Amino acid sequence: MKNKIITLFMAVILLLVSVWSVSAQNQDDILFRRRVVSSGVNSLFYGAALVAIMEPESDAAIAGIPIIAAGIGALVPVLTNERWPVTVNQQTLTTHGQLVGWAHGFGLSALIMGDNLADGDNYKIAIGLGAATSIGMGILGKSFGKNKPWSEGQASMFSFWGGIGPLTTALAVGSFVEDPRVFGLSILAGGAGGYLVGNAVNKSDSYTRGDVRAISALTTMNGVLGLAIASDIIEDDVEENLGEWALLVPAAGIVSGALIGQAWLKNAELTPRQGMTTIWSATGGAVLGLGVALLINSESMTPWYAIPYATSLGSYALAVQMMKKKNAGMVSLGERGKNPWSFSFMPQNYFLNEKISSSGFKINGQDARMQPLFSASVTF
Repeated sequence: MKNKIITLFMAVILLLVSVWSVSAQNQDDILFRRRVVSSGVNSLFYGAALVAIMEPESDAAIAGIPIIAAGIGALVPVLTNERWPVTVNQQTLTTHGQLVGWAHGFGLSALIMGDNLADGDNYKIAIGLGAATSIGMGILGKSFGKNKPWSEGQASMFSFWGGIGPLTTALAVGSFVEDPRVFGLSILAGGAGGYLVGNAVNKSDSYTRGDVRAISALTTMNGVLGLAIASDIIEDDVEENLGEWALLVPAAGIVSGALIGQAWLKNAELTPRQGMTTIWSATGGAVLGLGVALLINSESMTPWYAIPYATSLGSYALAVQMMKKKNAGMVSLGERGKNPWSFSFMPQNYFLNEKISSSGFKINGQDARMQPLFSASVTF
């Protein structure tokens, strides 16, 4: 009975949060709600980490500590929002820091403990270090969002590369190396390299937050395709040992999606909503392709991922091109709406000219020239 009550209570809370999120009316409202939900969810994980480290014997403590942590995490932004309102960049970089902080913490643990990571209670150190790093990088991200003079697109691009950097290097190194220390080092090095790449991209090109969302969609599509191909390779691997390097395929998919997306979305100037449209278009296309694959019902694994990817990419490309064309048309319309001619009418010069002609007004010893009543210019 108690478990049913707890389950019902959590379901009601989730329902209220969903309705609350959907009913947001403006950007500030949406941002505040995202901050509350994000803080609550991350605090739930911190509470779960605390339970794993403490290992309480009471079932009530095991269930209650994460819920208490989530409640405290949700209350903090609610009680402090009036004094320290959050910006888009702060929310973006804080959420990013809290997420990748776990990966960096585990990577640091593997680098320090190596093969001893799974011995005894060492896993508690890894969990604690992951939680601490997540909290620390979240605070650092919030500071960056507050103090760095970045646009929303720059903050999003920095977070984007900071996320795929460690993921890509971990997949690549994991294809060849089993040493935990090398694997942990690859995560840390990939994170640092990703931030350097993101910073370089921000210096050379300008992308909006909507552009980065669209780039992320293509990166996810290519990464999932690479993961499916890798699974296919590992399943069919019998004697050629292809499975040893199979994880290079999703790593290559992630990098190719990022680079192709950046080239494709350059100067697209998508709004955040348009960026979400590309994500939904890709998702709808994937569902359509999955339905086609179900109709074909092939015994081979290949059509099950190739068809959804093809339809997802087609839907994504259609959405991107339509919105790029729309945005380019709006710019062109704005340029056509500008009048290249500039006219000025200066009636006061009539009285000035009368004074000049009647009194012989001089400037620096020379007769003053008559002033025009009209002037016109054209801009090419």
